[in-house]
Amino acid sequence: MQTLLLTILVLGVLVFVHELGHFLTAKWARIGVPRFSIGLGPRVVGVKVGETDYCLSAIPFGGYVKMAGMEGEEAFEGLEGGAESNGYPPEKRFEGKSIGQRLIVISAGVAMNFLLGWGIYVGLGWKNGIPTVDGTVVAAVDSTALREQPALARLEGDTISTIDGRPVSNWYDIVEAIEEGRGPLAIALTSGEVVRVPLAEGEDRDEVAAALVLLIPPIVEILPDGPAARAGLREGDRIVSIDGVATPSYVDVSDVVRTRPERVVPVVVERPAGDETRRLSFAVRLGATRAPRPGDGRFVDVGWLGVGPRLDRIELSPVGAVVSGTEDAWRASTLILGGLYQLVTGKVSLRALGGPVAIGQLTGLAARQGVGSLLAWVALFSINLAILNLLPIPVLDGGHILFLGIEGARGRPLSARQKMRLSQVGMAFLVLLMAWAFTADILRLLGL
Repeated sequence: MQTLLLTILVLGVLVFVHELGHFLTAKWARIGVPRFSIGLGPRVVGVKVGETDYCLSAIPFGGYVKMAGMEGEEAFEGLEGGAESNGYPPEKRFEGKSIGQRLIVISAGVAMNFLLGWGIYVGLGWKNGIPTVDGTVVAAVDSTALREQPALARLEGDTISTIDGRPVSNWYDIVEAIEEGRGPLAIALTSGEVVRVPLAEGEDRDEVAAALVLLIPPIVEILPDGPAARAGLREGDRIVSIDGVATPSYVDVSDVVRTRPERVVPVVVERPAGDETRRLSFAVRLGATRAPRPGDGRFVDVGWLGVGPRLDRIELSPVGAVVSGTEDAWRASTLILGGLYQLVTGKVSLRALGGPVAIGQLTGLAARQGVGSLLAWVALFSINLAILNLLPIPVLDGGHILFLGIEGARGRPLSARQKMRLSQVGMAFLVLLMAWAFTADILRLLGL
């Protein structure tokens, strides 16, 4: 129930922010707004202030700003509670405004979702800085990157000393050195070997940085009320083994725990005690949570220890936080666009789509990992909604922008009848897409 309420709250906030963009710009353009609703369908409760009815509606997903004179929306009066937009003079009707004004009003919801996601990333950067791993031992290299750049295989298990002659001492240094270089990479190792990666001029170096998996020491931070905290583990403990399996890095800790939900396992740790280190053993009953399985995205039961890696932090100035937040927002956008491209091209199955169940599971998973993880998920989700709303499908904001583009190109708008019919087709497509996403949710829950 907690996860359900939190999911509804997150969706409500994102919808409110989106619709607030439409509302504020509609007021700026002096367009009549008879209703501002969070939720769809029949009005449940609300208050009317001036011309606008601010309300909550019965279906707790989505929302809308009803604008006077927005042609093509008549087919959706049921979803929009039958809000009346007649009786407004021409100067207060949406279709009576210039293309530029209408474009601003339609784009404002998407812009607000982008701004929310970007603002959260900036705030997280300002508060938490940039997490980094002290040390430059390469634990592994992503297999996909190895196919493109086989030379990277020589980095596994070794320690990087310089990149293009630039000394590095942590993960942040490595990323900066790789991304700021030009042309082929020269990666020097402490063993004395120099690995040369033949990148062409202008080729994206981000993929090389993302492919390197650095060794994260298994020194942990303890999440409150988790299995580790209840068993007596403390901040700064180094996990030596779990269930008899050695854990030289935090990735090993995560891998071992994931496969043992609800099991009582022996956990051996090393704990600093003054100038000495004590070795202690604990019996820990691991928790269980639902998380997407690598490969097919199916939600399965995975073990949960209630620990996180102890990372170093690089503090950021206000300007640095803005730069870092902008980079995070850009990465989130490219990640989402890449996922859409893979779906359209068939590289990823349509069963990877997630509906309300998947959204709830991911929200619950992020919440259990702490406030920072939940806020990062909200930022990613907000940018995801913005991009999806830009798709040129009638009913979505991107569809309305498409209508404006057609009007600008041909010198006159589509007729209200044409807009309504195209919107009905768009709505039918979205209903089918949502039905399929919900079906994919159910299939994942059933393990099919």
